[in-house]
Amino acid sequence: MINSLPTKFPLVLIILLAVFTFWVDKAVRKPSTGQDSSQQRNPDYVIENFSALSVNHSNGLHQTLSAKKMLHYLDNDTTYLEQPRLINSKAGTPDMRVRADRANLTSNNDDVYLNGNVEVLRHDNGDGETTMTTSFLHIVPDDNFAKTDKPVTIIEANTIINAVGMEYDNNTQVIRLLSEVKFVHDKTR
Repeated sequence: MINSLPTKFPLVLIILLAVFTFWVDKAVRKPSTGQDSSQQRNPDYVIENFSALSVNHSNGLHQTLSAKKMLHYLDNDTTYLEQPRLINSKAGTPDMRVRADRANLTSNNDDVYLNGNVEVLRHDNGDGETTMTTSFLHIVPDDNFAKTDKPVTIIEANTIINAVGMEYDNNTQVIRLLSEVKFVHDKTR
């Protein structure tokens, strides 16, 4: 039996190596939930430092969207933007600039969720401007509507308005402040 050990040693070594490899593979792998989760959370594309221009000649609308990084996930058809910047220009209306730390866009861009240091700057025709800041803003582009349930500050010329919650209909140019509204008008500003 001892004489046959040298001939069986490579076979025993290969079996032990196969068992060890199988054990290491099982120990390193994440538990499966029925679907390949690594495929679901890896973006199908990533774009860094991009800028996109959209022009609608029929109504004179020009939009420029830029961001530090864009990630798109196929599993829920969602796009994530880091440091997004949007500029809206339309003939006969004031320009509007929007920026935030992050943004999430649902499929078909039906909903846009801006998060972190959201700032909306709107230039008036008479060289004035209105600034709105908040930590979260939900935009529904097709309805030309924006809303938040977070604290919001609106600054225009001599006026500062603080509130919690806001709804803005860009079609009617009506801003509805929802609660805890504080209004300060300073003639000297």
